[in-house]
Amino acid sequence: MGLDADLAAYYDAEARAGVRGELDTMRVDIRTRFVDVMRREGRHRLVDVGAGPGRDTVACQFAGFDAIGVDLAPANLVLMRERGAVGSAGSLYALPFADAIFDALWTMSTFVHVPHDRFDEAMNEFVRVVTPGAPLAIGTWGGRDFEGAPEFGELRPHRFFSLASHGRWRSMLERHGQLEVFETFPATDPSGWEYQYAVLRTSA
Repeated sequence: MGLDADLAAYYDAEARAGVRGELDTMRVDIRTRFVDVMRREGRHRLVDVGAGPGRDTVACQFAGFDAIGVDLAPANLVLMRERGAVGSAGSLYALPFADAIFDALWTMSTFVHVPHDRFDEAMNEFVRVVTPGAPLAIGTWGGRDFEGAPEFGELRPHRFFSLASHGRWRSMLERHGQLEVFETFPATDPSGWEYQYAVLRTSA
């Protein structure tokens, strides 16, 4: 199986097991701030890439936005729709949308599974589906350079992980737009991985 197939199988099983808990306060806080950005700028159409069971997608819909979630795992799409969210199956390397139809993008903890040599491919696809000047909210795990399958804790060896140091991650993002926000959050588990949150502005 390829990396995408492995991820789809893993997260499909996870969704069927119903093991995803509520979002932590950090995630809710950064989402609230991004919602404020969208409101100030009069933005309405949001795509949530790697939406999982659609918790952020639903929250954005409740906040009054036309939001759609995209995920690889069919069982996540079922959960998303049960929550009342609009969900679409798709890979971040080939989003099932026309050019420039969203005016904001949200993706959390998705790039942790994107190999460094496919980063630009994924980012080009993200930029393709948003309007010029759109904000992209991007969160991922990092703080050090690593690619592979960790052996610790609950992280299963059949999932591929890709992390970058803070400096490297900033420079990678800046290839695709202007960084307006770049924040890091300390590790909260034995992995030692830190969280990186950025808002990237595409060219107008």
